[in-house]
Amino acid sequence: MSYADQTRSAYGNVIDRIPESIRVYLPIVPVMVLVGVFILYPIAQAVYSSFFSKSLLSPDEGEFVGLANYQEIWTNPDLHQVLWNTFVWVSVGSIAAIGFGFVLGWLLYEKFPYTSVASAIVLIPWVLPRVVGASIWQFMFGGDQGIINELLVQLGIVDDYIVMLGSGELSLWPPIIGMIWRLAPLFALLTLTSLQGIDEHLYEAARMDGATPWERFRYITLPMMRYNLAIGFLLMLIYNIRNFSMVWVMTEGGPGVSSSTLPVMIYRTAFVDFNVGLASALSVLLFVVLLVFSYYYIKVYDKLQGEF
Repeated sequence: MSYADQTRSAYGNVIDRIPESIRVYLPIVPVMVLVGVFILYPIAQAVYSSFFSKSLLSPDEGEFVGLANYQEIWTNPDLHQVLWNTFVWVSVGSIAAIGFGFVLGWLLYEKFPYTSVASAIVLIPWVLPRVVGASIWQFMFGGDQGIINELLVQLGIVDDYIVMLGSGELSLWPPIIGMIWRLAPLFALLTLTSLQGIDEHLYEAARMDGATPWERFRYITLPMMRYNLAIGFLLMLIYNIRNFSMVWVMTEGGPGVSSSTLPVMIYRTAFVDFNVGLASALSVLLFVVLLVFSYYYIKVYDKLQGEF
C-alpha cells in the first residue's frame, strides 16, 4: 500500500470514529474559525472595551467604569449633535440619492441617442475612489477658489464668497451633496436593471385596456420594482451610516462637531482623543444600528428570493 493510500485510510478511520451528529459540522469548521477570528472577536473586544476607561496610548491600564461610557453618549451635548448630524446625513442623503438615481435610471431606460455613452458617464462618480471624489468636492466648495462660490456670485445669488466648509451652520451640507453625487449612479443602475426586467407585454396589455402613463407606472412599474427598490434603499442606508471618507476628507467633522457623523466621531475619539472606551461604546451603538438595517435587508432579500 502506498503512503497516500495509508494516509487516506488513517484519515477515514479517524473520521469514522467521530459521531455523525458532530461530523456534519466539520466542513464549516474553517469558515467558523475565520468568522470567529475576524468578526466575532473584534465585536466582543469592542463590547468589552466599552466598559472601561482607557487611553489608546496605554491600553493595558484601563479602569472598569461599567455603563459610564454609554451614559456619556446620552448626556454629552456634542454627542447629541453628532447623532442628529448622522440622522440628517443618512435620511436626507439617502432620500435625495434615491430620487435622483431613480430619475437617472428612468432616463437611461428610455431609448435616447447615445444612451450607452450616458450610462458610462453616469457611473463615473461611483467608480472613482472615495477619497478622490471627496477631494474634488472639497476643492469645489473651497473658499474663494471653489467653483461653487464663483457660480453663486456670478449668478447674483450671493454677494460675497461663503466659507461653507468652515461654517458651523453649513458644513454638513457640502458632504451630503458629495455623497448624493456618488450614490445616485448606483441607484440609477439598480433602477435601470429593474426596469429592463419588466415584461413589455404587461405594458402592451395595459395600453390596450386604455391605461394612462401614470396608471401604468403605478400599477405595473412600481409593484414590479418594489423589492428591488427596497433592497436598494436598505443598502443605501447601510452604506451612508458607515460612510466615513466623504466627511473626513472635506471637513474632518468640523468646525467643532458641526459636520461630524458617528463614524467620524468614532475615529476622532479613538485616534485623536485616544479615548478607547468611549470610542468602543460608540462603535457598539453603530453596530446595533447596522444590525437592525441588515436584519431588514436580509428579510426583504429572502422574501424577494422566495417569489422567483
